[in-house]
Amino acid sequence: MVNSLTPSGAALPATYTPPPLVIDQEEEGAGVNLLAVAWRGRWLLAFCTLIGGGLAWLYLQQTVPRYTSVARIYVEQNIPRLLSSDALGGFSNKYLFTQAELIRSTSVLGAAVESPEIAGLASLRSLDNPAALLREKLSVSVGERDDIINIALELEDADDAAQIVNAVVDAYITKYAEERRTDVVEVVKILRSEKQRRDEELEQRRKDLENYRSQHVTLAIQSKEGNVVTELFSALSGELNATHIELLEAKTKFARAQKMLENPDQIPFLVELARSAQLTTRGSDLDNQIQTVEQSLVTQESKWGDGYPAVRLLKESLEKLRERQNQQQEAMLKAYLDTLRQNYELLVQRRDELQKAYDKQFELATQVSKQTAKLADLQDAYQKTSDYCDTLNQQIREVNLNEEVGAMNVSVLEFAAAGPQTYPDRPKTLSVGLAFGAMIGFGLAWLRDLLDQRMKSVEEIASTLQLPIIGALPLIAASRGGQMDRHLGGRITALEPRSTTAEAVRSLRTTLHFGVGEGAKTYVVTSPAPGDGKSTVASNLAIAMAQANQRVLLIDADMRKPTQHEIFGVTVETGFAAVLSGAVPAVEAIVPSGVPLLDLLPVGKKPSNPLALLNNGAFQEVIAHLAQHYDQILIDSPPVMPVADSRLISAMADCTLLVLRAERSTRRMSVGARDELIKVRTQRLGVVVNAAPLHRSGYGYGYSSYSQSAYGYGDEPEDPRATRRRLKAARGAELTAIDG
Repeated sequence: MVNSLTPSGAALPATYTPPPLVIDQEEEGAGVNLLAVAWRGRWLLAFCTLIGGGLAWLYLQQTVPRYTSVARIYVEQNIPRLLSSDALGGFSNKYLFTQAELIRSTSVLGAAVESPEIAGLASLRSLDNPAALLREKLSVSVGERDDIINIALELEDADDAAQIVNAVVDAYITKYAEERRTDVVEVVKILRSEKQRRDEELEQRRKDLENYRSQHVTLAIQSKEGNVVTELFSALSGELNATHIELLEAKTKFARAQKMLENPDQIPFLVELARSAQLTTRGSDLDNQIQTVEQSLVTQESKWGDGYPAVRLLKESLEKLRERQNQQQEAMLKAYLDTLRQNYELLVQRRDELQKAYDKQFELATQVSKQTAKLADLQDAYQKTSDYCDTLNQQIREVNLNEEVGAMNVSVLEFAAAGPQTYPDRPKTLSVGLAFGAMIGFGLAWLRDLLDQRMKSVEEIASTLQLPIIGALPLIAASRGGQMDRHLGGRITALEPRSTTAEAVRSLRTTLHFGVGEGAKTYVVTSPAPGDGKSTVASNLAIAMAQANQRVLLIDADMRKPTQHEIFGVTVETGFAAVLSGAVPAVEAIVPSGVPLLDLLPVGKKPSNPLALLNNGAFQEVIAHLAQHYDQILIDSPPVMPVADSRLISAMADCTLLVLRAERSTRRMSVGARDELIKVRTQRLGVVVNAAPLHRSGYGYGYSSYSQSAYGYGDEPEDPRATRRRLKAARGAELTAIDG
C-alpha cells in the first residue's frame, strides 16, 4: 500500500523540457515495396500464373499448326553497266528489292499455280483465286547482310508449301529467260542511238571552242602568274590601296599641325615635331647660346647686382637671342606646314592618276574575265562530251548480241523442303500465357494491397507513421483457449520470464529507458482502436519495470472497458474513478498485484462520465502525488480514436506509447491517432508494435521456435500442452495467494 512505501525515486526537475517532436507528414508519398506486395499475394500470383499457363496450353491444343518452307536464291546481275544520264535511265539501286516484287507479281504467281503439279494440291484445290492466296501468304525478303533472296510460304501442309515455293522459283526463272533477249536488243539500240547523237554534239562543241579562241587572241597572252591584263589590274589595285592609306596619313598630319598652330599651348609640341622632321639644325645651336647667356646672367647678378654694366649687357644680349629664336621658330613652323601641305597635294595628284589607270584597266580585266569564263565553259562542255562518248564506246564493246550476253544468272542456293512448325510457337505461347497470368496476379495483388489499409510489418508502420519504433512484440494474447489465455498473456513476463515474449518486453523496457522515455516518470499506453493489445502490453511492461528493481504503479485509466483487474485477478469495489471523484484517497484504492514492487490502481466501479472525471483537475494532482512514492507510473488509457480520454491523459504525462497491432491496425486510423496525440502537445511519442509477424527481421525482431529455448542453454523445448497446463496451475496458485 502507498502509506507503507517510501519514495524510491525522485521526480523530474521542474526545469526539464522534453525535446520537440518532429513528424514527417509525407507518409502518403512513401514508395511501394513491390517485392513485399508480391510476397503477400504469392498464392494469388501463383494461381493466376497457373491459369495463364493453362489457357495457353488449351490454345495450343486447339490451334491448327502451320509449317513454313523456305527457298533461297542468288541473282547475279551480268547485263551491261548502263549510263547514269537521264536519257538512258539505269538500273535502280534497289534492284534486288525490285526482283523480290517481281517474284510476288501476279504473272509469276499465276504461272506457278497453273503448272500441273501445283494445280492438284489439296491446299489450292478448293480456292477460287489461288494466286491471290499466294500473294497474301508468300513472303519474299532480301537478306540484311547479304544479297540472298528468301522465298517463304506458311501453310498447314508442309509438303504442299515446299512444292508451291519451288514452283514459284521455277516460274520466275522461266519468265526471265523468255524476256531477257528482247531486253538486250533494246539496250543495244539505245546505246547506238545515244552514241551517234553524242558524236555530233562533240564535233559541234569542238568547232565552237576553236572559233572562240580565234576571236579572242588576247586570252592566249599569258605570263608566269596568269593573264597579262589581270596581272596589271592586280598591281594597280594594290598600288591604289597603298596610296589611299598614305593620303589619309598625310591629311591627318597636316590637319593636326594646323590645329596645334592655332593653340599657343600646343606650339612647343609643334616645334618639337618640326625639329624631329630635321628641317633645320640651327634651332638647337641658338638654344644652347640662350642657355649659356642665362647661366652667365645668373652668375653676374648674384655677384654684382642688377646695375652692373656687364649684367645690363648680358640682359640685352639675352633679349636679342630670344627674338632671333622666335623668328627662327616661326620660319621653321611655316616651312614644316608647307612641307606637309605639299606632301598631301602630291599624294592627291598621285591618287587621281592611279584611279584613272585603275578604272581603265578594270574594264579590260572585266572583259578578259568574262572571256576566260566562257572559254572555260566551252572547254568543260567539250571535255564532258568527249568523256561521255568514250563511255558509250566502252558500253557498246561490252554488249554481245547473243542470248548469253546480258543474261541474269539465277542460282538456287537451297530448294524448299518440308519445314518445321512455325505457328503456333509453343515455348513463346506458354511463356506469354504464364507472363500474362503473372501480371494479372500481381495486378490483383497490388489492387488488394491498395484497398487493404492494414499495416502488415514493422517497416510499413515506421514508414507510415514516421515515429520511432520503440519495440516489436510477438502476439502476447493466446489465439485459442478463450479468456483464460488472454489474462495469462497479460502476465507472461512474470509467469514465463525465459520466454521470447518476456525477453521482448524487457528489450522494450531497456529501449524505452535509454530512448524516447529517457528521464520520464509517467507513461501512457494507448492504441488507435480497441483490440490492439494495449492493456496486455501495459501490464507486461509494468512487470518488466518492476523486475528491474523499480517501484512501479500500474493505473487502469480505461474507465469504459477496464481489464487490468481481470489480468491480475483482483476484485475491488473502489478504484481510480473513486479517487478522481474525491470519494476515497489514492492510498485506499491501490492494491498489490502479486508481483514484487508492482502495485495496481484499478478502475473500480465504472463512472457514467469518465471524461468529466479526467477533466476536473484532480487527475494531475493525483499523478503528482503518486509520483512522489513510485519510480515509474504506467497508465493504461482508452483507445485514441473512439473517445477523447487518452488525449487528455497523454497531454499530462511525460511519455506516450502508441500500441499498434501488425496486420490489424489500419493506416488511416493509426495516422489519425498520431495526429490527435500531436494536437494535444504530447511531450514524447513512440510506437510499440504488437503481434509482430513471425520470421521477419525488421528492427531486429524475428520470432520462431528458437524463442522457446533461447535462454535455456540447450534445454529441450516444452510441449505446448504442458506449457498450457503449467500456466493454469500457476494462475490458480497465484489467486490462492492473493485471496489469503
